[in-house]
Parts: sequence; C-alpha cells; structure tokens
Amino acid sequence: MSVAQRLAADPEVRLTGHLFERAFGASPAGVWRAPGGLVLLGGPAAALAVALPWGVIIAAAPLPSPVVEFYSMNHHSEGFSVGLDELETSVLPEWSRAAARALVEAGRPGGLRLVINRELPSETGLLSGAETICAVGLAVADLFGVAVPESVDPAYAAARHGRDRGALLVSSGRVDQLPFDLGAAGLRLLVVDPGVVEGLPGHPSRVGEAVTLLQSGKAALLGPLLTAAHVRGVPALDLVLDATIDAGGLGGRAIGQCVVALVPMAALGAIRAAVTARLAGVTRRPPRFLTATPAPGAVRAG
Repeated sequence: MSVAQRLAADPEVRLTGHLFERAFGASPAGVWRAPGGLVLLGGPAAALAVALPWGVIIAAAPLPSPVVEFYSMNHHSEGFSVGLDELETSVLPEWSRAAARALVEAGRPGGLRLVINRELPSETGLLSGAETICAVGLAVADLFGVAVPESVDPAYAAARHGRDRGALLVSSGRVDQLPFDLGAAGLRLLVVDPGVVEGLPGHPSRVGEAVTLLQSGKAALLGPLLTAAHVRGVPALDLVLDATIDAGGLGGRAIGQCVVALVPMAALGAIRAAVTARLAGVTRRPPRFLTATPAPGAVRAG
C-alpha cells in the first residue's frame, strides 16, 4: 500500500474531510497532509531535521470569489472569512496565520475554503507553522496550478522531503538525505510533554559531527550531541531530561515545550515510570509521552 493510500485510510484524514462537509455544506476538492518538521540540531545555517508522524491535515476547495473561508478542527468556534487582499493586514487567529502566509507567498491565486487540522496541541511547541505552509502550498499547486517556492527553513524542508528511516541535513538551501533507521537500531525518539509553558533556545550544535555519525550507522551516538545542545533553566524540562538519562535514555534536549530524547525501545517503560515519578508534585498534570520514528514528507492524502 502506498503512503497516499495509507493516509486516505487514516481516520484523521477522513475526519478532516467530513468536517469540511459539515462546515461548508460541500465536499472538499482534496485533502493534503504535511508532517511536523523537527529540528534536532542546528539552526538556519545548517540543521539536522526529521519529519514527525504528526503534523497538519488540510481540506480545501476553490471559491469563485476572492475570499478565504477558514475553519479550524481544533477551534470549532473560530471559523471566519477574509478577503484575499486583506490577508496581510487583518488580525487573524494564531492557528490561521501560517496558512494565510502560504497564500500570500503563492501570490493569492484564488478564493479558497480551508479546514485546518493540527494533530499536536499548540502548547507542545512542536508545530512551527512550516508544516501548514507546506500543506497549503501543495493544495494551491494542485488546485490552481501555481508553483509555490519552497522555503529554506529546516522545519519546512523536513515536512516537504522527510522519509521513512531518514533524517535530513539542511544547509545553504540544499537538502541531503541521511540514514536514520531507528527501528533497525532498536531505538525511538521519545517526546515528553510535561505541560510547561516556557522553553529556551538550544546551544550551538555539532551538526557536522552528527552527520558523520549517521552516515557511519552510529545513530545511538547522536544522544550525547542532543544533550550537549540542551540549555538548562526550565526546571520541569531539566527534570525530564535527567530522569530519562538516569533510566537508560541515550540523551536529549528541550525542543519547544517538550523534551525529545533518543532512547532504546527496551528502556521505554522504565523511562516513562521514572519521568512520571520525578515530576510528581512538580507539574500541574502527569507528563504525556509520544514515541516516534522518522516519517515521510507531505502528500495529497485524499
């Protein structure tokens, strides 16, 4: 089964199309999905990034009038309309701004009805908006025949060009695929959301060293490089990282409002228990855990 066929059977994809029908009284012309791009190390100049299994799903259909009708699957009371020529000057809800930016960058090719389904809570800080720009760009290209220029943002590159069992080196506008087969190595990326509302930028990262390790099939050695990029100062995130490493994790760092760690699959249960115990009485709720391996990039899903 192809990636597109798997996505077409995905309940979130079907639900997004169904919500479009309920919101607008008509079927969407298509459904597109782009994964979240996670920058593990580095920044704009050179970065190591992967595509997450979760991102954004867009259902869309063109309109004959120069208007964009937005609807959010995550904020059901916040549907609204705005003129194409007002996309840059209007005060828009946060969840719609990346989509509006994508339409502006595409040259406002035509009116559109748009449902946006973000698969991760905005509070995690893991969806930057690059995934939404990517998905809307694909929709615009399909619906209007407009070539949308690709962003040099590493998160966008991961959303657009991510692959199973692969990471990406994004440098000087170039995207190079790297092996990152976590399943074969008995590893996972563990995402821990402790429910904090603050984060810190990372330390400068040794991207070149990370690339050499992945090319040599030594993915497990990426863990200490992630830890070296972590900036201490948010107590809950520091506690999560310390507990993860103490319980067998190979290393990690804060990204957004979460900790992303490289961990052996065999240690997942012990790490979850250790992190939950360490945060008891510290955070307002128990931590939430997600495990991931690199995912494929953006596609038309229906």
